[in-house]
Parts: sequence; C-alpha cells; structure tokens
Amino acid sequence: MSDRQHPYEEPLLLLLLVMAVVSLIWLFAQFIPALLFALLLAVSSYPIYQRLLMKLNGSTDRAAALLTSGAFLLVILPFGYLLIEGGRMGADFSSQLHQCVEQQPPGALLTMERNVVSSLPLSETMQGWLQDSFENQLPIVIEKAKSASVWLATNLLSGVVSMVGFVAISLFSLFFFYRDGQQFIRRLVHLSPLSNYLDHFILNRFASLSTVLTLSVVGVALLQGAVFSVLMLFLGLPWLFLGLAYAVASFVPIVGGFLVWGPVSLYFLAIDRPEIAVLTAAYSAIAIGIGIDNLLRPIMIQRLNRLHATTGQTALDHTWITLLSTFAGLLHFGIMGLIFGPMLAAMAITIFDVYEHKHRHQLDYS
Repeated sequence: MSDRQHPYEEPLLLLLLVMAVVSLIWLFAQFIPALLFALLLAVSSYPIYQRLLMKLNGSTDRAAALLTSGAFLLVILPFGYLLIEGGRMGADFSSQLHQCVEQQPPGALLTMERNVVSSLPLSETMQGWLQDSFENQLPIVIEKAKSASVWLATNLLSGVVSMVGFVAISLFSLFFFYRDGQQFIRRLVHLSPLSNYLDHFILNRFASLSTVLTLSVVGVALLQGAVFSVLMLFLGLPWLFLGLAYAVASFVPIVGGFLVWGPVSLYFLAIDRPEIAVLTAAYSAIAIGIGIDNLLRPIMIQRLNRLHATTGQTALDHTWITLLSTFAGLLHFGIMGLIFGPMLAAMAITIFDVYEHKHRHQLDYS
C-alpha cells in the first residue's frame, strides 16, 4: 500500500473530526451540566483520589467508588435535601392555595376587598372605582390562582425528577473520571495539535482553578450556611433547611445571602418581633457578610492561589467578573450555573494567558 498522501485527505479528515465533535456535543447536550459538575468535582478532589489509591494498593475501582460515595454524602445529598424539602414546602403551599381558592365563599373575597379599600385614605369616587375594577377582575384572578397552583405543583414534580437524573449521571460520570481520568488526559494530550507543554499548561491551570473555585467558593458558602444555621437553631426555625439555603444562595457574591436572611427578617417583622428581625439582619450582614464574605474569602483565595502556584490574575480575582459570570451561569444552566459561570469565565481568562505566554516575545508591552 502506498504511503503517498492524497491531496484531499487532510481536509476531509479535519471535516470528519469536526463532525464527530459536533455530533457528540449534540448527542450529550442534555447531559453537559451533569458532566461539567462531575468533572469539576473530580478535578478538584483528584489529589485525594491519588492518596487514597496508594493506601488501597492501586485498586482504582475501590478508590473511585469510595470517593464517589463521599461526594454523594458531602455534596449531592445535602443539596438534594434542600431541593426536595423546598419542593415539599412549595407543594404544600400550592395545595393550600388551591384549597383556599376552591373553598372560599363567593362573597368573602369581595367583603375583604371592600374592607381594605374603605380603610384607604381615598375619595369615595376612587374607592368605588377600585371596588368595581376588583369585582370585574375577580373571576379572572380566581382562575389565574388555580392555574398558578397547578403549574407550581407540576413544575416542582418535574424539578425533582430532573434532580434525580442529574444526580445519577453526575455520580456515574464521576466514578469513571476518577478511574480513567489519567488515561483520558494522556490520550487528549496525544491528539491535541498543541505542544505538550501548552497542553499541560492548560490542564494544570484548569486543575488549579477548579480547586481554588471549589475550596474557596464552596468552602466559604458552607461556612456561611453553618454560621447562619446556628442563629436559626437559636431562634427555633428549621435550621438545617435555612442553613443549606443560605449556603447555596451565598454562591452569588454580595447579594446572595440577603435572599435568605431578608425574608427571615421580614417574617419576624410580620409577627411583631422587630428586635429579632434587627438581630437577624445585623448578624447576617456584619458577622457573615463582612466577616466571612468580604474578609475571609479574599484571604482564602490568595492562599489557595499561592498553594497551587497560580501565576497571574484569574477570574476569581475580579469581583465584577465573578458576579456577572454567576448571573450568566444561572441563565444558562439554572442553579448549577452558580458554579459553572465563574468556572467558564476563569477558563476563558486562562486561554488568554496561554495565548500571551505563547506569543510573549511578539507582543508590544511598551
């Protein structure tokens, strides 16, 4: 057989390669969030897997199974509890709303509306206009309330089903990322058109960013949730649920924690406990917001960057990039975008660093 290369062999091979990559992305599009989540967990905890592998005499299956079980217990199980408990509360609220609308006497809402309108400091003409408008729109409001309760219950059920599928795919992928990760990386480096030095530069930077992201963002979030749950336990509220909710919400920089402690403060104001509302707001804003979020988080990121020998700035060093990428991740990936957004932004900046490193002798730094 002749070794002579045909003139169209290389372009055709490149076209087939692109088609193969595109077809795989299309085929696994629904699984991409779960795969990214599993990849992030595997990369950030891979040093633990290597140490565990040595203790188990090189048994890759046992080490991968143990770490996958640990990830389920420490990361996925608490997050799943939060979603399931939140779904249960939402379903109870939806059911109560539906029953309230169904069992409400026809004139009860009108009587309530008239009492409210008559107490307003408005003229009789304006009060009459408001009452007529409400009476005309009342049938539509009742139908919308019924539809909203049914929609809420349906979406909560589909959300729980999606969560179960997400967890199953993540755990399945995580096991094989641990067990076969080295072989996959070795093959990826061999197939890459980049030099091996640049391949390892990108992979090492990705590993460093993943570790910094996981240990700093997730670690600080868990610490904030734990500190907040102590206050909730002291106040007699469901501390585990609210603590986990605070931990998840604190993934959003600056404003995340307010999404939890704000409604809690309003709840105490509604039951005429203003001193507890002020205590909750001050404790959350000062002890957690300033003490942990604004002081502890930057220190932890700096130390982790030095520990992993990360050179240059990363996306995690820029609060505004982290904030924007977090919100963008929420729009694209849902709740998991709290992690994927900053990670993808950090990786984009890593590619810019690789380009600068590659062409540093040709760039004008004057």
